[in-house]
Amino acid sequence: MTEPTKRRLLRNPYVYGAVIALTGGAVLAAYLLGAFEKRGHIQADDVCQHVPNRQETAKIFNSILPDASEYHFTETWRPSQDWEFRSVCAVKDEDDKALFYLQTTMGSAGSWKEWADTEIPPNSGGKSAYFDAGVKGLSNAEVAAIWVPCYAHEKSSKARYNMTVFAHALKPLEVSDKEARQTLIDLATSFARQAHKDAKCDLPSKLPA
Repeated sequence: MTEPTKRRLLRNPYVYGAVIALTGGAVLAAYLLGAFEKRGHIQADDVCQHVPNRQETAKIFNSILPDASEYHFTETWRPSQDWEFRSVCAVKDEDDKALFYLQTTMGSAGSWKEWADTEIPPNSGGKSAYFDAGVKGLSNAEVAAIWVPCYAHEKSSKARYNMTVFAHALKPLEVSDKEARQTLIDLATSFARQAHKDAKCDLPSKLPA
């Protein structure tokens, strides 16, 4: 291409328009794909008050949760020293969709097999494996649950009561399945220790030190 021809093309308004249109299209596509969205950052003070080691927990959440432009927490705290005890910490994204739960609820003590069949949240985390915590622990890549001894004689029923504690990822975590499983176990175990203390349980937790 000769130099005069190049200059004519550069002066041609249609050429400028095409370039602008292509650039604008690329920018729009990148925007729609989230290229300009900044990932939210979780501070220790953002984490629910009844989650232990909030600084460390915030660090973990920042490294494993799926991308969101912002994260916020909601907490349910019912400190009754009986079957009503409940401690829940939920992490939600900018659209108020839940990403992760830490939860403790009470239930009449029964066989761990029955517990495993009825109390584990529905999930698609793959094959589950048992781990040593509480009466029994069960985990996969999306949930870690622990059946923890609590009351020898619950206040109103006088029956033996245990607590179900779980860490539940409602969306796949940003780590390998192996790392996800171990992280969920660690979070559930730590949360279980705190809940066992907060509920003033009178039975040994059987949780690892």
